[in-house]
Order: sequence, then structure tokens, then C-alpha cells
Amino acid sequence: MSFMMYFILIPSLGINPNMAGMNILETSLLIISTLLIAIGGYIVNDIFDINTDSLNKPGRNAIGTKITVVNAYRIYWITTIGGVITGTILSYLINQINFGLIFLFSAGLLWFYSQKYQCQPFIGNVVISLLSAISFGLVWLFEFYSLSNNAMVFTHIQTGFPHVNRLVIIYMGFAFFVSLLREMIKDIEDYKGDNRFGCMTFTVKYGITASRLLSIIVAYVTLIASLFVLYYFYNAGYFLLTGAFSVLSILITVITIRLHKASTTEKFSSLSVYLKILMICGIMSMILFYFE
Repeated sequence: MSFMMYFILIPSLGINPNMAGMNILETSLLIISTLLIAIGGYIVNDIFDINTDSLNKPGRNAIGTKITVVNAYRIYWITTIGGVITGTILSYLINQINFGLIFLFSAGLLWFYSQKYQCQPFIGNVVISLLSAISFGLVWLFEFYSLSNNAMVFTHIQTGFPHVNRLVIIYMGFAFFVSLLREMIKDIEDYKGDNRFGCMTFTVKYGITASRLLSIIVAYVTLIASLFVLYYFYNAGYFLLTGAFSVLSILITVITIRLHKASTTEKFSSLSVYLKILMICGIMSMILFYFE
């Protein structure tokens, strides 16, 4: 989120963060709120996954071993409520108190994902992927309405909004497709435990072969989308970003090829690692925009 703010939005709009838009305190509140809600989401997900993780990730789930379920729930409520309150305070500071509902909705969606959606074919994958993408868009949403409180600055920079919208959509799309692919591969990795305890993911319901085929389709869509982005950056004269997305496209190609050949849990696990690297590289590419 901070990368989106300081390496994409501020350079694109040519604004001084101390003069207009969200200041350091407000940006920090947004990051803290999102982080607390995400931590709460991970905790409640681990609570509901105790049984499946006993087979899929033996010894790696701290809940039930190092942390009791009761204490895990306490931490969950503290982080989640803290995140919603922090987000509501931020919404008040930018004169958009109704935006506090965004944080409440996100926390609720993570709860329902853990309790219900993650064991429904494909729905859980899409929910998590959407939340990953929305986290990038939230920065621009709050910055936009914060800027709107300063009419003079807002009027002066509004011609740059279409360009910023395109950049934000590019990174939101990148986050969505990479997260979706990673979630689908994770379902294949977790097939044994999910099947044992009746968690009806896409892989459990339709089989590993069908799940891998769908993953390959998503991988090709991601690759095609990355090539379109590569073409856009080249035409726009962003040669550093063109180079970065060339590397990302190569990584996606490697992942797609390996996905065609993957047949064991170990190979799917290695693909998850590749996708984590891909996501990190995509986020780091924002830094290059600052130097364009």
C-alpha cells in the first residue's frame, strides 16, 4: 500500500503529500487497519483449518499447539475490531465516515470465507483474490476523497486521474490473477486434508486433473494480460516498467510451463513459491515508476 501511495500516486499526480491528500498519519492508519484485519483473517482461517492442516501442514499450524483456540479467538477479535476502528477513524479524518463500512465488510468477508466460502468450489478462491486486489485500490480511493477536500489542488490535478486509474487497475488486476492462481494451486496442494474432512473445494469436487486444467487456463489469461500491460507501458514510454513486466511475463511463462508438467504435491508446492516471488516482484516494480 505504501508503494502504491509513494511510488505511483504521488509521482503521477505531482503532489506534495504534506500539502494535499492523505498525510503520513492517515496513510499509516490505512496500512495499520488493513494489516490488522488481514492478521485477523489469517488467525480465524487457521482456527477453522485445524483439522485439515493436521494432514496438509502437520506441525505448521500454531493454533491448537502453541496457541490455544480460546486465545486465538481473543487475538482475532482484538486485531479485527482494532482494524475496523482504525479504518473508521481514518474515514472520519477524510470526511468520509461511511467508508468505515469497507473495513467492516472486509472483516466480515474474511470470517465467512474461513467458515463457509473456502470449502465451496472456486468461490473462496475468488473472494481472497478480490480482497487482495481491493487492497491496492483502497489507497487510491482514500487518496482521491482526501484530495477532494482541497478544491484548488483537486481541480489542478484532475487531468491526471485517468492515467492513475489505469495504473491502479493494472496492479489490481495483477494482484487478482496471481492470487487466484496461487489459491487454486494451494487447493491442489491441500487436496488430501480437504478431502478427508469434507471441504468441497474445486479440486475435491472435480478432481486434481480438472483443477490443474482450470489453473492452466488462469495462468494463460494472466500471461496474456501481462503482455497487454507490457505493450501499454512500452507505448507510454515507461521503459523501466517495460523491462520489469518483461521479467514478470517470463516468470509467468515459466510457471505456466511447470504447471503443465506438475503432478506431485512437491511440484505444486514449488509453484506456490514461484507465485510468491512473482507477487513480490510485481509489487517491487512500482518503485521503478518513480524513476520514469
